[in-house]
Amino acid sequence: MSSKNPFNFKTGGGILKKLVIAAVVLAIIVMVIKAPGESAGVATDALDGGSDVIDSLITFFRSIRNG
Repeated sequence: MSSKNPFNFKTGGGILKKLVIAAVVLAIIVMVIKAPGESAGVATDALDGGSDVIDSLITFFRSIRNG
């Protein structure tokens, strides 16, 4: 019996995609090992920036809805 993917998602990845992911993961590990305090600051800033973007999008869509 073979199982079929009902959503037609491509489950494989190319070698380039795997290399890019490995490079990003390695860079994050090196950054955390060399400068853990600064890494925590970068992560906090990224989360704050992400929440700012979400807040801006919510405000935008509410202003469209309200005319």
